[in-house]
Amino acid sequence: MENWPVLIAFNFTHEAHQVKGYLEANGVETFLKDELTTQVISYLPSAIGGVKLLVRESDYEQGIQLLKEGGYLIEADSEPESKIETVLFIKTTDQKICPFCKSANIIKDRQVGAIAAILFAILNLFLMMGTSSSRFKSVFKCFDCGKEWKFKKNKFVFLTI
Repeated sequence: MENWPVLIAFNFTHEAHQVKGYLEANGVETFLKDELTTQVISYLPSAIGGVKLLVRESDYEQGIQLLKEGGYLIEADSEPESKIETVLFIKTTDQKICPFCKSANIIKDRQVGAIAAILFAILNLFLMMGTSSSRFKSVFKCFDCGKEWKFKKNKFVFLTI
């Protein structure tokens, strides 16, 4: 009898079946372990390690490669796709142009700040006090160069004599 190591584990059965179908369509024989146990007792998957997808030991490396190609496994040391940079805002700054590549093909997106999200989730203050635009941060994204940024206003006031 050949050894069947665990290739990947899931909290939900439907996710395991999706990957099982993907691997079997590419010629890798698979087996699901603890599938029915997690269906019957819904709070149990994290306690027993989830639904385990097993493959033949001879197909293990091919399975890992297929999971990477299919987007089911991501390298741990890879950097996040987007990093929001900070750009100094002054009076002459044109907010309709990318400060990096000077393209006008940008979008302005509103994102909830961390403090606002905590207040919203725990205390539900937005319903009592109304929303304020200062609780949301504007993030800009350029479609040409792919950079994301936010503007930081200068706190210093310069007086001219």
